[in-house]
Amino acid sequence: MRKRPGKKLLFSIAGISACVVFACFTMSTAAAENPIRLIVNGKTIQTDVPPQMMEGRVMIPIRGVAEALGAEVKWDEENRAVIVDTKTQSGHYENPYRYPRLPQEITSPEMLLQAYFASLAYANNLSPEQLGAAGGTLGMGQEPYHAAYRYWSAEWQEEHPFEEFLDSWSGTAHVELLKLYESDMQDGKTRFFVETKHLESAGNKSQLGEFYYAGFFTAALTGDGWRITEGSLEPQNLAWALGGHQPWRADPVYVAIVQGLGKPPDDGLTLESRLEWHADDYVTVIFADNTGNREMSVEAVRLTEGTWRVIAVEKSFLFSEYAGQGGGEVAIRYSDEQKESVRAAGRKYGIEPLLPAKGVADDYLMEIRFTKHSLKLVYPHFSVEQSDRNLVETVPGETAETIVLPGGQKLQWFPEQRTLTFQTGGVHVALGSAKSTGKEEFVKIARSMIEE
Repeated sequence: MRKRPGKKLLFSIAGISACVVFACFTMSTAAAENPIRLIVNGKTIQTDVPPQMMEGRVMIPIRGVAEALGAEVKWDEENRAVIVDTKTQSGHYENPYRYPRLPQEITSPEMLLQAYFASLAYANNLSPEQLGAAGGTLGMGQEPYHAAYRYWSAEWQEEHPFEEFLDSWSGTAHVELLKLYESDMQDGKTRFFVETKHLESAGNKSQLGEFYYAGFFTAALTGDGWRITEGSLEPQNLAWALGGHQPWRADPVYVAIVQGLGKPPDDGLTLESRLEWHADDYVTVIFADNTGNREMSVEAVRLTEGTWRVIAVEKSFLFSEYAGQGGGEVAIRYSDEQKESVRAAGRKYGIEPLLPAKGVADDYLMEIRFTKHSLKLVYPHFSVEQSDRNLVETVPGETAETIVLPGGQKLQWFPEQRTLTFQTGGVHVALGSAKSTGKEEFVKIARSMIEE
């Protein structure tokens, strides 16, 4: 059964550090060695900045927790204040079971998908016979499907009338969102992996059973706000996944090799692998060559049935061989073919990437690196990361220095991270280096990108 439309949430507070905390807890050093899980009302929550151990206390980002509890979080720039509003009034009673309990304003793609599946959780499209077999009324009938349908883009609705959308949920009484993880960008749009649990008709159609689905949804900022543009759910089938000589699907490394690298599970790889766990069901598999240099990373999520699914792949491609160019004031050379290759790579992220005209010394473009939501250009002495979103998280206690160029362009220098950032033409740019590249050299590189 294919479900055409479609808890862990990723939030950030625009304009302030993502490390503003909601609460802190003491924890032993031994417990801090493992990933720290954030559980709100029994559900694991993923935030843009994971819980961190600082001086024996766990620091938690405020937005993800507050919004998971139904509160609204705002940043007051003028008063330099974080405002958490639970929307409660003295003497006012709100029925906790009243539908719809949906946000009045959708401010992020994560909130969009959360609201979409929340509306489906109240819905049912069962026949009277199926409702009778269930032993009573489930949800709010077909009314919530109208709210869910409105979360799709106008273009999608033109191709899929409401009757078709409603029919796709025939025999379904309840949809619960189990997982929501950001995947890699696709054609400049934000993409998410979701896993759901459905209560739907089974067998002779007079009985109900629980079924699990998984798939990808794409969200974009349209003239009507954040809307879903693409999405589908496919049924999970444990017998198909683990049977037929496919036990490798239960191992995240093998899944990363097959689904991420596109190689047979028994292929003799020369790359070594290691795991970085973000949660019990979310891991990054990092592959490196025999010198320990990072070659590629694959993010994977474990489904309820016990198998793993790749949701994002980070790749690095060698771009050019070394060719000495003299001193640092000599411009970096690019062929027309190289320039077009970089531009083509940027289209995946919906950006028009910038190329630095000058480097630090004998700089040349070594490789293009595709990350989950940014494009990184790597040179011998520095790197240029570009995206449609902010790329630098402020370190607690660090104060950024603002640099204003003659043309009025503002740069932000983060001394502890040795990173220079700026925004131009809707593109966020971050210059970084693992070498002793200084602020003045970064400013020179930035000017060559802005003033070309």
